[in-house]
Amino acid sequence: MDSRLSVSTKEAAVESGMAGLKALTHGLEVLKLLSVSPRPMTATELAGRLGLHQSSVSRILKTLALAGYVRKPDYHSFAADYGVLLLAGNAGQNFPLATKPKKAVQALADNVEGYMASLGALWQGVVIHLIRAHKHQEAQPAMATGYPLHLSSIGLLLLLELPEAEALAILESSRARFGWERPTLNAPTSPEVALKKARQWMRHDCMVLEGVQQPSNISAAILVRVPGDRPVCLALSSSRRNRKADEILLLLQEGRRAVEAALK
Repeated sequence: MDSRLSVSTKEAAVESGMAGLKALTHGLEVLKLLSVSPRPMTATELAGRLGLHQSSVSRILKTLALAGYVRKPDYHSFAADYGVLLLAGNAGQNFPLATKPKKAVQALADNVEGYMASLGALWQGVVIHLIRAHKHQEAQPAMATGYPLHLSSIGLLLLLELPEAEALAILESSRARFGWERPTLNAPTSPEVALKKARQWMRHDCMVLEGVQQPSNISAAILVRVPGDRPVCLALSSSRRNRKADEILLLLQEGRRAVEAALK
């Protein structure tokens, strides 16, 4: 066999594999945008957001529609279809962080009237609540908040776990996506100030935001380290500060022990 032909065949296989990987990546990016969009989007809009050629996006949308992950609510636009819900639901049922600590998070919420208890992670610059619970209400499954990181106790605490340059880049991305509102004077004015304040807001091993989102609001988070996985945060938040911060921190420490026990 001609060695030159063999090399050429291998190179073609590598190029084909890279092209397939690129197409898969672009398909996931399109699906992610449609999944978080509050309204249907056109191929032109998607192409502009992703920096891709419209013809490429149209081919991706056709493939996703055939697979049942995208639908056309009208002639020009596209939206996520039931396949996305089925995929997310099936994955959530088998995702340990979203299932095993559910009772522990619910118990924490039941101990504090008027507070939301949540277990959250930071994924690609977005806080995902793996579990959310209120007193006497069934815990809710995973959802992305679409919330500015500079106002989130979970987001800021997890950012402190990262190298500063990476944390600043994520905060800049959050600003581009969600804006940089300052609902109170306590809210940070910039990514650099957000990290500086985040360090100042640490009490023991907890992040405590008081009067940042609203004058009467309190939000506190504590790290939960998961063996073999990225760290997550257990948090309590309320629109009214009817509990002292020290009480909230004690509840979070007890809740963390329960969550860690559930994950063993």
